[in-house]
Amino acid sequence: MLFTSYEFIAFLLLVLVSYYVVPKKFQWPLLLVFSYVFYYIANPMYLIFILTTTISTYFVSLRMEAINGEMNAYLAEHKAELSKEDKKAYKAKMKARKWNWLLLCLFFNIGILSVTKYTNFVITNINNLIAGEGPLQLVDMIVPMGISFYTFQTLSYVIDVYRQKGEVQTNILYVGLYITFFPQLIAGPI
Repeated sequence: MLFTSYEFIAFLLLVLVSYYVVPKKFQWPLLLVFSYVFYYIANPMYLIFILTTTISTYFVSLRMEAINGEMNAYLAEHKAELSKEDKKAYKAKMKARKWNWLLLCLFFNIGILSVTKYTNFVITNINNLIAGEGPLQLVDMIVPMGISFYTFQTLSYVIDVYRQKGEVQTNILYVGLYITFFPQLIAGPI
């Protein structure tokens, strides 16, 4: 669905009318449903990528929050018996655990982005370097719409959770809406 097409304008009007017709408590679920419908209309395969990114980000952020809770509980329970150096060492150990989860999420989601967007670019450059050796075949691969934007959106969220600058969202549907909200993904390249 092209953003300049009549189909998109009709879709957008349907979203706007529906949003203002439904009760306030159903507005965000409605936007989530329409965002997934938008991706489905564009290409049903896109849903696999955006759902994978959403689920991985959600679970990693919950895991990092659990580590924060474990650390805070331990420090509160052992406050009297731990020296300043012991507290510092324990916090560093827990931060390292969170760092490992953050790296896992970063590598996973940037990996998806890199493979989908840059595989053929790398193959083309390799073919240019070894022109006489017989070219490698380009891969017929889906490049999901808005993958760069929503990948960096998820990374900003998970990094904020790691730094404890943002609140962890325990509702996966809220995380899903944050990642998939279609009007922000169609705003164009940065």
